[in-house]
Order: sequence, then structure tokens, then C-alpha cells
Amino acid sequence: MMKYFIIILFAGILFISCGKKNENIVKKDTPTQQKNPTNQNTQSPASFKVNNVGSAGQNEMVDFSWNENGKDVKLSDYKGKVILVNFWATWCPPCRKELPSLSQISNELKDKDFKMVGVSVDEEQATVNGFLQSNSLSYTVVHEPNQLVMKYMQVTGQRDNVIPQSYIIDKKGKVVEVIIGARSKADFLSLINKYL
Repeated sequence: MMKYFIIILFAGILFISCGKKNENIVKKDTPTQQKNPTNQNTQSPASFKVNNVGSAGQNEMVDFSWNENGKDVKLSDYKGKVILVNFWATWCPPCRKELPSLSQISNELKDKDFKMVGVSVDEEQATVNGFLQSNSLSYTVVHEPNQLVMKYMQVTGQRDNVIPQSYIIDKKGKVVEVIIGARSKADFLSLINKYL
């Protein structure tokens, strides 16, 4: 009986997250392209390359920067807001499944003290940009294949090297929630709303 329970538990974990292998995220050759008609307003048809990744103490926000439309932007520019950082990849089915919900949340909370940033860990930025041309997202998407997710895992003590992985950062810049695997819109909102 215990053997069947372990098999079912393991299958459930695989269903809600995509694993990593040998400290590098497992990659597929071609992403599945899905239209997302519910999110027509996009901030960006392409991802922004992360320029710099900082360091942080335990449970502190790992700051990073990117150039968005000719302007240097840092995650710490949004200190004073609740921030959701979501690590995902185009080849990860659970990641793709939660993207429409994340886009809806970003739209619904745009007038609140909230900022969402998606971080694609795909190997090639061109793959992400192609995906974003076919899949509208209403929040900023940056591209950083490995370093950033590992730094967030370090500062939070996270050991599950899988995606999707999300981090909620409070208004003071502390990581207050670590979310491993895909979640529903309601699940995300219940956690975000605790800190707004």
C-alpha cells in the first residue's frame, strides 16, 4: 500500500512541475506555441535580457537589471510594491498552463502596489521572443537561463531545482513566499493579497 502511495505522490510532483537535470534545466528542441486570446494587452512582444544579477542575504530579494526600451530598470526600482518573480520556460507544460492566469493577475492588480516579472530560463532568447509573439502576456518578461534562479534558490534555501518556481517579495524587499510548481489563479491571489 505504501508503495502505491509513493508512486502516486511522485507522479503528482511530476505533473505540477518540470524538473532540472545536472544543475541545468532540461530543455526540449521546440516549444509548443499556444494562442492566448484572453490577454491582448502586452507590455512587450519580446523578452529583455538580464544585464546584471546582484547578490543578497538570506530571504532577501536578489536584485537584477535589464534594459527596457532604452531605459535601465532594476527589480529594486519596485521596492515598496509586492513583487512576484516567476521562473518559467517555453518547453515546460505546467509553466505554459499558468501563464494566462499570471497575465490576468497582472492586469487585475495593475492599479495596486504590485509588480510581476517573468523570468524565462530558456537557453535561447530568440525562442522566448518567438513564443511571446504568439502568446500575449501583460507583464514584463526577462531572459536569464541559469544564474538568477540559482541565486533565488540560494537565498531562500530552496532545494527543488524545478520550474515553474515563483517568489513573492514583500514591500520591504524580503522573499516571503516560495511557490514550487504550477498554481491556480486563486492560489496565487490568496498569497499575493496577504502582502498587498
